[in-house]
Formats: sequence, structure tokens, C-alpha cells
Amino acid sequence: MKAHTGGLIMPKAADSWKIGIVYSSYYKEEMDSLVAGARAALMEAGIEETHIETFEAPGSFEVPLIGAALAETGTFSALMGFGIILEGATHHARLLAEQVAAGIMQIQINHVIPFAFEILYVNTIEQARERAFGEHNKGREAAYAVLHSLVTLGKIRQ
Repeated sequence: MKAHTGGLIMPKAADSWKIGIVYSSYYKEEMDSLVAGARAALMEAGIEETHIETFEAPGSFEVPLIGAALAETGTFSALMGFGIILEGATHHARLLAEQVAAGIMQIQINHVIPFAFEILYVNTIEQARERAFGEHNKGREAAYAVLHSLVTLGKIRQ
């Protein structure tokens, strides 16, 4: 049976897939909710709990660094990155968000491994909470994205 995430149908996972979740240490409650949403969706799709590993990064900026180290091990089928970057009075937040996005994309391309990007770049913490809690949990959406990508990559590699 396929699990649902919002309006998306969760692909069935292969038994061998192992997923790494990298999350920022900032905004603990929101990160806990994103990670829990991702874990639940992955397990609903058939990923064994022991095949899901979490790794804390000091902040969102370090998520690609930890992700790159995980990708280099060759152990993980896919990765997910969670963080929150709040816009402030300067352009610092935008610069961080752009570099984190570029870093995650570089890892995907260089390692040909799905790396879901759920670094929430928002104006207020309330906007982040809307995306971290409830029905539209971005952790669930990240799980859908990596599993769907793994299915597609599997078809290409056959």
C-alpha cells in the first residue's frame, strides 16, 4: 500500500535504501517536527527505521558540509536537509539561503544522489511553523521528493 503525503502518493521504497537526514540545531521544535514528519513518511513507504539516520549540523549553512561528507561515504541512497533561515534587516540571510541551496544542488549533481532541500527561508518564525507542523509538513514532502527521485533514478539505471 502506498502512503500519502498531502495530495502526493508516496512511492514504495526498496528494502536496501538508506536515508540520511541533516538538520540545523536552530529552532529545535520545528526541526524535531520536520525530522519526525520525514521519518514517519519514510517508514510508511517501507524504509526500515534502522535505515534512517539523523545528523545535527550547527546551523543551516553547515547542512551541505555534513551532507557532502555523508554522500562521500557511499552509504546513503538519499539525503534530506532541514533548516530555517529567518530574513533580517540585512541581506545576510538571503546570502546564506542561496549558498546552502547551491551547496545542496552541487552534492546532488556531483554524487548523483537525491538531496531534498527543505531549508526554509522565511520572513517570520510563524511562516516556518506553518511549514514544519501539521498537514503540510515539509519533512513529509522531502521524503516524497527523495523516494520519487530514487524510483526514477532506478528506472534510468536499469
